[in-house]
Amino acid sequence: MEQFLASLFLVFTLATTTAQTAEPVQTKTTADDYIQTYAELAVQEMHYAGIPASITLAQGLLESGCGNSRLSMEGNNHFGIKCKDYWMGDTLMVLDDDYNAEQELIASCFRVYESAAVSYRDHSDFLMLNTRYASLFYLEPSDYQGWAMGLQKCGYATNPQYGNLLQTLIERYALDVFDRVPAREIASCLDYYATHKYIDSHRRDTAEELVSNKEPKAVRLPGFYKAGWLRSNRRQAMITELIVQGSTEPATDGQDDGFLSFEVTTTPK
Repeated sequence: MEQFLASLFLVFTLATTTAQTAEPVQTKTTADDYIQTYAELAVQEMHYAGIPASITLAQGLLESGCGNSRLSMEGNNHFGIKCKDYWMGDTLMVLDDDYNAEQELIASCFRVYESAAVSYRDHSDFLMLNTRYASLFYLEPSDYQGWAMGLQKCGYATNPQYGNLLQTLIERYALDVFDRVPAREIASCLDYYATHKYIDSHRRDTAEELVSNKEPKAVRLPGFYKAGWLRSNRRQAMITELIVQGSTEPATDGQDDGFLSFEVTTTPK
């Protein structure tokens, strides 16, 4: 009996120890998680390089699989940029689309960055300094469709649906709202994003009613207002003004202006 109890205790101890030392199951990040984490970087790069934030975020979502790819997790590489001959930093070898003389798939050399912020900056520099993409910088900053199809045409990726995939992501998550964030709002761009997504949606849903009613009216604020997304009376006034008046005019200085589970391996050229 004592031996039986001792054996039972040993089994229980081993099971408990194993449970305590087992690594926790890692939960994959979603597209919304990715947007919340990296939107500020994308807006910052837009004001640095002139690349629409919507395009940068859509590329990040697509190329990194919402931040779950090996390249983004181990190498902080969010845009699938390969080493090239001039790259002097750390590297990571990953199977992609390179073949040897016998047409066998071989590992490709990808850049490794110190942080996601460095990856975002290198993405901006990669596009700005590569003559292949020079034509894109003549487009209007709000023309995310032109940028999406232009990246495909310029050969950023081999996927023939690359431009459509980017546009789908932008429109599904209303990422073009980030293209309207002024420089003074970079630090609060998520606040701006949530606010204007709500405004745009509300304006569409109540367009006829608002056109026929010019009198001030009570505006029901979104649920996230109480959760702290909109943190100032200024933003409440902005919502009220834009919804009641239906303003679609661009902002002037000093004013506020009114995933698909993709994981597609692509390679910028």
